[in-house]
Amino acid sequence: MTPSSKKPNDKAPKVEGEAHEGRFERLFANRRFSIVFSLLAAVALWMVVVTLQPNTDVDIRGVRVNWDYGTGSYSLQGLDVVETPERTVTLRVNGDGSLISQLNAGDFIVYPNYSTVTGAGTYTLRLEARLDTASGISSNVNILSVTPDTVEVTFEEVSSRTVPIEVDISGLETPAEYYVDAPSVSPASVTVSGPTSEVERIERVVAQPVLADRQYTESLLAMAPLTYLDANGEALDATQLSADVEQVEVSVNIYKTKEVPLRIEYTGVPSGYDTEQLHASLSRDTIRIAGAADVVDQVTEISAGYADLSKFELGSAQQLTVQMPEGLINVDNVQTVEVRFNTTDFDTRTVTVSNISPINTPRNVRVTVTSTEINGVQLVGERAELEELNPASLVAQVDLTGIQPQSGQVRVPVTILAPGADSVFATGSYSVLCIAESAQ
Repeated sequence: MTPSSKKPNDKAPKVEGEAHEGRFERLFANRRFSIVFSLLAAVALWMVVVTLQPNTDVDIRGVRVNWDYGTGSYSLQGLDVVETPERTVTLRVNGDGSLISQLNAGDFIVYPNYSTVTGAGTYTLRLEARLDTASGISSNVNILSVTPDTVEVTFEEVSSRTVPIEVDISGLETPAEYYVDAPSVSPASVTVSGPTSEVERIERVVAQPVLADRQYTESLLAMAPLTYLDANGEALDATQLSADVEQVEVSVNIYKTKEVPLRIEYTGVPSGYDTEQLHASLSRDTIRIAGAADVVDQVTEISAGYADLSKFELGSAQQLTVQMPEGLINVDNVQTVEVRFNTTDFDTRTVTVSNISPINTPRNVRVTVTSTEINGVQLVGERAELEELNPASLVAQVDLTGIQPQSGQVRVPVTILAPGADSVFATGSYSVLCIAESAQ
């Protein structure tokens, strides 16, 4: 076929380069591909720019001022900062772009230069900055400026006080029949140090344990933080204060309470004597006790103390000392009660007793009673029985239990008995002389 015979519609074959060009055109015509390609190209371009700029300047914002750095220069002078508010600055830094891009505010330490502080007062101090070694970058970073570059700081002399610690358990709830003893705290005081003006504002130090929202029936042992209060009872900001303890151990004993009757006990009572006929009455009939629930539940009465019949006097009362068992608390702190006797039909009579009767003589001892009578024996009893009583019926009983042979005479106490006279007993103390010899 000749060129003149070629049809107009016949297409010439495409070369390889033209085919590739067509594919790229179609890719860039795709909107999604164009967006992704543009982002990747921008990142790559930024990395190239950074890498190719070894002396890049960057602003690092929000770097906090560190008040505790280099404090030795003023603390050695007995000074402390009155207030350390949170301050931030902006740093302009210069360095290799690949390093600068990795830094943030936490990689720097900004601090006041305390070298010009010479005593108490207010100073305008220059702020200085350095790269924190913890950042892992040790070189090729220069700090060009700190903005703002100064800070005003007030210094005061440091003082300290030892303040007793109070315990606040106002939120502690117990059932009505339980008793909360006074709380204890360990240690009992705290030594607080800081700027004098701050230390002098402390009026009270209070420990308040965290309490559950329930009623307590058992003793409490808990750790509690300390709160510093001013004269108005307002909590103080303790950021400028230091203390030898931050929290304390609070102990609160919680006891079950119970009201129980008081019981009179007697001493100096002749064998077989019925004390009910004395019609004794106490100045109070009951007492409130407290203790562990399992202990309190077992108690039915408490001894009011011992009435001594050897010291009995018609018309007179006796003071008794309440006998509180170990493990129980005397809630009302009633230490003594008064006992009186309704003995309007009683009277007294003084007699001589000549019937002396030794008992319980040891086998290895021979005892001779040298006293023949006991004079001035004071009797108490119902008037009718006293009038009818024959002194010859009285017995002075000498208990020789435990007596040992010895030279000379020994005085041995006796008990006066009135057989057959139910209401009669002797008051006072009486004795006889005896000779104790070996029976061998």
